[in-house]
Amino acid sequence: MFGWIHLIVVTVFGCLAVVFAIINQIEVMVHLPGGWTINHVPLFVVVFVPLFLGFCFGAFSGWAGGLKYRHRVDRLHEQKKALEKELANLRNLPLANDL
Repeated sequence: MFGWIHLIVVTVFGCLAVVFAIINQIEVMVHLPGGWTINHVPLFVVVFVPLFLGFCFGAFSGWAGGLKYRHRVDRLHEQKKALEKELANLRNLPLANDL
């Protein structure tokens, strides 16, 4: 169910982005720090490039932040396997007062 909602939201935002790009075809001049000037850039590009860079930065930041937790999960899986092996060995030990 959540997959369908995600697909619908992405489709709606994609359509809105296309409509925004179609409407904002006017060319502008962009002045960058350091005296750089870029002529004849469509306005939608001026808007989409920072959005795309922000998305990439956020995705990388989230991925890097999750590394700590992925390493912890790996260590806990190894510890679980070792404990399961120890439990299996303890179950196979003979009892001290076995008849």
